[in-house]
Amino acid sequence: MRLTLWLYIARRFLGMVVATFLAVLTLVIIIDLVELLRANKQGSAGFADLLGMAFLHAPSVTITAAPFAVLLASMACFAMLARSSELVVTRAAGVSAWRIMAPAIVVAILLGVFSFAVYNPVASAFAARFETLEQRFFERTSSRLAVSSGGLWLRQGSSEGQTVIRARRASASIERLWDLAIFEFDRKDELTRRLNARSAVLEDGTWRLNGVRRWDLIESAAEDRNAALTETVAIAVDEMRIPTDLTVEHINDSFAAPQTISFWKLPGFINILEDSGFSSNRHRMHWFSLLSAPIIFVAMVLIGGAFSMRHARFGGLGVMALGCVIAGFGYFFLSDIASALGASGSIPVVLAAWAPPVSAVLFSVGLLLHLEDG
Repeated sequence: MRLTLWLYIARRFLGMVVATFLAVLTLVIIIDLVELLRANKQGSAGFADLLGMAFLHAPSVTITAAPFAVLLASMACFAMLARSSELVVTRAAGVSAWRIMAPAIVVAILLGVFSFAVYNPVASAFAARFETLEQRFFERTSSRLAVSSGGLWLRQGSSEGQTVIRARRASASIERLWDLAIFEFDRKDELTRRLNARSAVLEDGTWRLNGVRRWDLIESAAEDRNAALTETVAIAVDEMRIPTDLTVEHINDSFAAPQTISFWKLPGFINILEDSGFSSNRHRMHWFSLLSAPIIFVAMVLIGGAFSMRHARFGGLGVMALGCVIAGFGYFFLSDIASALGASGSIPVVLAAWAPPVSAVLFSVGLLLHLEDG
């Protein structure tokens, strides 16, 4: 196939992908804007603020919808080429369907790499900014949990003040912590007490601490406002309890969402989670899903081409288009099931992330062989 024809098909397909993606992006922004307007009952945010938030949130949503946009673009591109008889002329010149689809496949691979290498970091930064604005305008609570190389940090509040908990390690269920340092602050944000504990267990409404050393800073502060923590007398306690409003569900929900972390930063965050004793299945699942984007896009191109390369005079284009859409939705349905199983640890994460796109490629190749060469 000549380079001119190759570039022509690639340009037509790329233009259709861009047009479809912009249409999906616009639709997502409109839906987000309507939802934000509905949530802005108190009028704390202006219309410009809400529009900006919709723009910030839309890219992270379109990453999920990108394969479907590629599917629609592939179907539309090859259907237009078939309707204009360009496919008939090309195939009459001895060019097979596989060679005709090769430019679109190459473009799909490049778009897949671009999606996780460039677009995802931008979308993640936008999503993080969106969450910040959401907390500011809608008074939604910020994350109570942070994970770093220094361990796990938890924050809990009460009518008496705030408590910050730092733990070196934690169980996967987050019900047990080890090597703790607990700092209690009053309502004026002044440190009132420090606790060091060997371990802690989250029970109903309390943390049960074992092997505790306690520094009561209120008494020492009354004697000397400049007294250092190391100068106070530590009180050893075998076991004690401190109240908490945290639950396992609250803590799990406070983890940074994978969508707010860049593809390039996810491996480091996953390592920190695993070093801290937490399950990283959800974040690993998201990372592998992003990495498999080129294969997913190729599968969508093959499925769209297989259903739309039929010449218009043979009829049945509507049925073929419906079959293409059903096949696409079927893939997304199975992919969501695999993602849920992988994130829960029911099946290996690598299998859950790679099996659906590889299966889709094999299915589309078999379908194309049946329709074109069978």
